[in-house]
Amino acid sequence: MDKDGVAAFKQLVESAPILFYVADKNLKFTYINPFFSKIHNISQQEVVGLHISKVIGIDGFNGNLKHYNEVLTGETVKFNTSFMKLDGNPHHCYAIYEPLMEEGEVIGFTGVVIDTTAEHELDRLSKTDLLTQLSNRREYEYDLANILAGDIRLNYGMLILDIDFFKKINDQLGHDIGDNALIKLSKLLEDIIEFPSKVFRIGGEEFAIILSDLKGEDELRKRADYICEKVASSVIVAEKNMTVSIGAILFKAGDDRSLILKKADIALYTSKNNGRNQVHVSNSN
Repeated sequence: MDKDGVAAFKQLVESAPILFYVADKNLKFTYINPFFSKIHNISQQEVVGLHISKVIGIDGFNGNLKHYNEVLTGETVKFNTSFMKLDGNPHHCYAIYEPLMEEGEVIGFTGVVIDTTAEHELDRLSKTDLLTQLSNRREYEYDLANILAGDIRLNYGMLILDIDFFKKINDQLGHDIGDNALIKLSKLLEDIIEFPSKVFRIGGEEFAIILSDLKGEDELRKRADYICEKVASSVIVAEKNMTVSIGAILFKAGDDRSLILKKADIALYTSKNNGRNQVHVSNSN
C-alpha cells in the first residue's frame, strides 16, 4: 500500500463508526480505534496490554474464544455474536478477524466489528407489544408457523384468553386504569408461564398462550383452569374482580393452522356464552 493508501486507511479506521482493534497472540490489545474506545468506555492508551476479557467481559470473551483460536491458526473468521457489556447493556455485532503474519508465523490478528445493536433493538421492538412488553401478534404468527413446521412428536396447547367485560373497566375507571390492568395481567401471565411456553398480546384485551410439550388434553385443561383461577383470585384492578374466559385446543406440528385458530376461537366464545370466567377445551380431532 502506498503512502496515500495508508493515510486513507488510517482516516477510515480513526473516523468510521466501526470497532477496529489489533490484538497479539496472547489475546492482549495493542490498538483500538476511537469508536471502540467510545463503545467500551476505555481510552486508547489505557487498553494497550490489557487482555481482551478485561475489556469486553468474561462472557463476551468466552463466547468468542473459539473464534480467537481459529484466527490464531491463520484462518479468516467471520461471524455474528452478542454479549453483555461490562455496563450491563447488550451488544450485538458482526465480526471479521484477520490473522497478522510475520515471517510465516501468526503474531496476532485484527478485528473489525460492526455494531448491529440498533438493528437488533429495532427487530425486538417490531415483535414486542409496546404497552405490556409481551410478544405481539407478529411474533405469535412467527412462532406458531415454526411450531407447525417442527417436531410432530410434541403436543402443544393453544390458549386464547379474553378479559371479561373489559370495556366496562375502561368506561367506568378510565383508560389509564385499563392500561394498567393489561400490564398487571401480562406480568401475572408471564409469572405463571414457564419457558419455553410463551405469552402474547394479540389484540386489545385478547391474549394467546402457546404451551409446550404437553402430555395430552388432561394436562391442557389442568393448566388452563389454573390460569383462569389464578387471574380470578388476583387483585389486578382495585375493588374489581377481573376474570378471563379461555378457549383451548391441543395441537401439533403438521396440523392445519386455520383449523387450530378457528377451533380455539369457537372454544373461547363457548366459554363466554356459558357465563365467562371459565375454560372450554375444543376437541382436537
